[in-house]
Amino acid sequence: MPPSDLSNFLDGSAGQTGGGDSKVVVNKRYEIFCDQPLADLHAPTAAAYTATDKRDARTDLVAYVCRPGLPPRSDILGALKGVEAPALMRLRDYGAVGWPADRAHRAVVLFDRPPGRRLMNTLGDRLEAVLDETITRNVIQPALLVFKELKARRVFHGCINPLNMYMKGGANGGIVFGECATAPDGYNQPLIFETIERGMAMPAGRGPGTVADDLYALGVLILFLALGRNPASGMTDEQILQAKLDRGSYAALVGDARVSAMMTEPVRGLLLDDPYQRWTLEDLDMWLSGRRLSPKQPQPARRAQRPLTFAGRDYFTARSLAFTMNRLPVDAIRIIENGELDTWLRRSMEDDGLADRVEEGQRSAASGSGGTLSDRRLARVLMALDPRAPIRYRGIAAMPEGIGVALAEAMSGGDHTQELAEMVGAQLPIFWVNMQSNFSPEYVPVVKSFETARSYLERAMPGFGIERVLYHLNPALPCASPIVASYYAQELDALMYALEDVAGKPDRPAEPLDRHIMAFIISRHGGVSDRSLIGMSPTGKPIEQVLGMLDVLFDVQRKSRAFPLPKLCAWVASMMEPAIERYRSGTLRDRVRSELEKQAESGALKNLYVILQNNNLTQRDGQAFTLAKREYQLATKVIQHRQRELDQREKFVTGIGRQTAAVVASLLSAVILAGIVVAGVA
Repeated sequence: MPPSDLSNFLDGSAGQTGGGDSKVVVNKRYEIFCDQPLADLHAPTAAAYTATDKRDARTDLVAYVCRPGLPPRSDILGALKGVEAPALMRLRDYGAVGWPADRAHRAVVLFDRPPGRRLMNTLGDRLEAVLDETITRNVIQPALLVFKELKARRVFHGCINPLNMYMKGGANGGIVFGECATAPDGYNQPLIFETIERGMAMPAGRGPGTVADDLYALGVLILFLALGRNPASGMTDEQILQAKLDRGSYAALVGDARVSAMMTEPVRGLLLDDPYQRWTLEDLDMWLSGRRLSPKQPQPARRAQRPLTFAGRDYFTARSLAFTMNRLPVDAIRIIENGELDTWLRRSMEDDGLADRVEEGQRSAASGSGGTLSDRRLARVLMALDPRAPIRYRGIAAMPEGIGVALAEAMSGGDHTQELAEMVGAQLPIFWVNMQSNFSPEYVPVVKSFETARSYLERAMPGFGIERVLYHLNPALPCASPIVASYYAQELDALMYALEDVAGKPDRPAEPLDRHIMAFIISRHGGVSDRSLIGMSPTGKPIEQVLGMLDVLFDVQRKSRAFPLPKLCAWVASMMEPAIERYRSGTLRDRVRSELEKQAESGALKNLYVILQNNNLTQRDGQAFTLAKREYQLATKVIQHRQRELDQREKFVTGIGRQTAAVVASLLSAVILAGIVVAGVA
């Protein structure tokens, strides 16, 4: 954000075209009316407001103002902006704006306003059962076109459900799928619309999905419309998951309900739990063309001949057992350590390969760091029992590629940060990849990313640790430091302008750089020298700390071209006393202080850097100090010599005085004696 916009925001006029806080402007084009919320269009993580295009007053837009602390899907916004599918809300633009209500910058995404009302307001609402032909024409056909457009741009929607659909109305009817960009992948998707694996993960940890996951959600949506109700009404999320695990998604959701023969085929094909057997876009296209496909029967999970009784219930499959073991870790660790699990896998399940993978999980738990050995062992055993499930560790669950977003949410809200850090340190994402039966080239960058993340976690110096892992796993995340969190600084120039504003506040913190800001800087600009980082560590000397800070800020200003920054320069200059005190000359120290204050007004950190990193000046000061020491030593020697001379002269005078006194005393004695003799004779 340029300085002019920043100053306008601070005095309460950011983006305003009129008096008061009634509207703000995004990208100098779109007006958002802050006093006109659209309650019927609110998303779970973003409030909706009326918006217009200043270039075209006829446009009817909706602006979604995103919730702070939860990153929107910045990686897909550019691709979504080019999609013009009739059944998908069109994304017009996006950006960040100073929001008057909380005087903080918020991410904003603008869409064309949907033409009609929301299909369902809650999943408990009942609908009139929709005719098969209507579902086919108004839902399945438009969805197929949307999915094709998104797949071509490698975009996963992740929020296909009746709470995020709007009716077109009119003679032909039809629907429009709502936005999918204001929250992380799948964050706002109700669990019933998620596959078993993604449903096991916490919403922030579901990670990026694929078109196969959107097709699964479409299958659940068709079932909703065909029945006119929620097929799992009255069931909790945990009960839905357990039913899917025990019976498969199709059987668990359809149950005894009557679905027409026409809709049974796509519902069954789209709800296959194996993503490699699930209907593809091509299968759905062929069905719409009238070709009836051979019904795909789900491959049943391998069952044991005899159940394993755990927590009062009999289990015949490894996957269902792992689901319950995760909820009862103490009992789970007991059957792992006493060998009961291994015996069941080898004798009742008759699956030595699975038993060997479980054994490998126990053995490899000694590697990595963080948490207890028992926690690491249980997490690896669960992954061996159910490789497609998310990583489950100490009460949290996340897909490897969802750990970054889960960490962002955790660090914003203060929950589960430690567990997620331990997940990375224990190398659990890498073990998850190793457990997958179907290797994908996409796993290679995942392994490399988490190997790098673990190395960052193990370094304690500023710019590393869990903060560096956060920005490494979330490349588009704005700086989350409490110092600048309200500015939504995604780039280095925005960070510097934010620090410039903070510098002018009376309640500014003691230092402009904390661990978050350092990690953000290094993640965006890898050129920070190790010398500066080491100097800035808490164990560094005060002079090394302040000079390291100056080095970093100067380098960032040079790279970001954020000029001028007079308040930040003055703030930095006020902290340079340890560097000034290294000069021996009191006169020079006074001159340096004066020059720093003068150069701070220029707003260029380079000028401060040149003064304090002037080796010639330091050498001259050192040489002058050495010469002064020599002169002092010489003067001291002269003084000592003169003192010795004075001491010797005093001794000489004292000796002569004593001798003279003795002679005089002798003479006086002689005179007195002679006088006595003379007096006696007389």
